[in-house]
Amino acid sequence: MNFSIIDKILEYADPYNALMEKVKVENGKIIVQGKEYKFSKPLMIAVGKASYKMAKFFLDRIEPVDYVVITPHGSNLPLKNVIEAGHPQVDEFSLKAGERVKEMLTTEDYDLLIFLLSGGASALLEDPVIPLEEYRKINDRLIKSGLEITKINIVRKHLSRLKGGSLARLSKAKVLTLIVSDVPGNDLGSIGSGYTVADKSTVNDAKEILEDIGLPEYSRYLIETPKEVNADNYIILDNMDVLKKISSHLYNPLILTSQVVGEAKDLGKFIASIYKSISQYSIPFKKGSIIIGGEPDVTITGKFGKGGRNGEVALSLLEEARGNYEFYAIATDGIDGNSEYAGCVIRGDMNISYEEIEESLKNHSSYELLEKYSAVIKTGLTYTNVNNVYILIVD
Repeated sequence: MNFSIIDKILEYADPYNALMEKVKVENGKIIVQGKEYKFSKPLMIAVGKASYKMAKFFLDRIEPVDYVVITPHGSNLPLKNVIEAGHPQVDEFSLKAGERVKEMLTTEDYDLLIFLLSGGASALLEDPVIPLEEYRKINDRLIKSGLEITKINIVRKHLSRLKGGSLARLSKAKVLTLIVSDVPGNDLGSIGSGYTVADKSTVNDAKEILEDIGLPEYSRYLIETPKEVNADNYIILDNMDVLKKISSHLYNPLILTSQVVGEAKDLGKFIASIYKSISQYSIPFKKGSIIIGGEPDVTITGKFGKGGRNGEVALSLLEEARGNYEFYAIATDGIDGNSEYAGCVIRGDMNISYEEIEESLKNHSSYELLEKYSAVIKTGLTYTNVNNVYILIVD
């Protein structure tokens, strides 16, 4: 197992490094993509799995009138003004974060809002229009539905007083939003449910999704979202950035996509089909590296154990194709599914039986099996999130 590949993935997914590369802070102004944002009294809000490193970049360079960093429970950040909240499920601390943000936006004296957004934000920062327990019920159904994140966030936006551009509408000053994207395709309205993005979706869109997942009774609570906001939004790091940089360390690399979605098991089968083409026909090459990024889904309909999408991708690949390959499946946030692992590294000659794989996939317990064969990768929290990286190395 080549752990230097994993180290490089995490290095290139680091938001502090990305901000150093793409953003300048000097003489009372922030320069992004050639555009200047002047300030004398900046206010800063950072929310998401990458909030710590994004906030640290600015705290090393400016002194805001006030700031808050909203991060998942257990982050243990060496900063003041931190709120740890629920993820992937909203909790009372998520609502506490919502109240704190609204208070800052309406009472502080500031001339620029620096809003730092990254994956996981949807659960961490919330002010729902319905009671918390009812909101949690809907959110739980959405998470387990197998729906793409864009559809999940359409419902979330229309049940929130902050999402879908509503946070930007509360700001007394221009909003500069810098984003670490965890959404395949980088749809601005879907990343963190678009707190500072004018929303294109409508109440009717959300109604249709609620009907599809069997919760039409909640349609009466939906509220419309702002269609215009005073905010500029920039993506400073995404999955493709990582894929391009990691490819420079691999032999004969081929990036297929950074936007893979769909069922994790199906992705594993697809990667297996690629390996079969290489081994049988030397297509697209005799040896080299296939690189894929994105966020496949796992639809849970029955019981489940300790597992995650990356574990299911890897086991599905191994079930469909054995041979001379090495496969990396890494979550850049350091946590895959409900496990403590970032992912796994498997070889095509591993002696895992088909019966074991089938049972593990059936019960969504991929890491219980991968642990047994010492194929798991544990990184701990990485304070970033740019989806998953999959690398098939064939020799």
